[in-house]
Amino acid sequence: MSGSAEEVILVFEEGKVVRKIVEAVEAMIEEATFKVSPEEGFVLQALDPAKIAMVQVFLPKSFFSEIQVAEESFFGVNFTELVKIMKRVKSDDRVEFRLTKDSLTIVIRNGFKRTHRLALLPPEEFQVRSLKVNFTAGIRMDSKRLPDVIKELKGVASEIEISIDGEKAEFGARSERQESKITIEKTDPVVLDMWAEEPARAVYGMAYLERMIKPADISAEVTLEMATDKPLKLHYSIGGFADAGVRYYLANVSGM
Repeated sequence: MSGSAEEVILVFEEGKVVRKIVEAVEAMIEEATFKVSPEEGFVLQALDPAKIAMVQVFLPKSFFSEIQVAEESFFGVNFTELVKIMKRVKSDDRVEFRLTKDSLTIVIRNGFKRTHRLALLPPEEFQVRSLKVNFTAGIRMDSKRLPDVIKELKGVASEIEISIDGEKAEFGARSERQESKITIEKTDPVVLDMWAEEPARAVYGMAYLERMIKPADISAEVTLEMATDKPLKLHYSIGGFADAGVRYYLANVSGM
């Protein structure tokens, strides 16, 4: 912990939500630092070891049923260890994170109290980064259907080409012996919105996309934004809060 020596408390009323947030982070990285502050609430930002993908989590103060923090503080956590504990959390459990400079205590309440304690890692203080990319096209769609798209194509190739022109989004993969494509029209029922200032096309690693769809059921919708041969931005909103969400950025690879 960097900052106040006082205990920091975060209370989540819905166990499923906090479990999915932890799983969303662990899908991309093993260890990460998050920040808790009186102004911003909870903020996490971490690059994967290969520096190909970045995960960010934003949870404003209003997201929590209770939050106690005196000043900006940073905490380093092993999310691989934390996710093992969170797998035991049920949807209607009330979950508390109690943080000191040395430890994270997870208190789970539902008829009785369960307590787990994790030692913290040395934190790495950070400033929130926003990629300097002019995203020119995007689609907002039913989040439960995006995994169907990726799983349909993952056996074809190790890369996936995505294109959006405002009227349709196409997801394609090809190898020497097979070529597969999924087309989502703007008028299809899975689409909530689709737009393009100019058409966009880029290629991304399939393995990373598989990890980015793991938390798809954390939200009713997912937004993909892109530009030609630029990184992909994938965002899950959480709990109906405009500022709460899990965001991934994924670097593009060379064309197929």
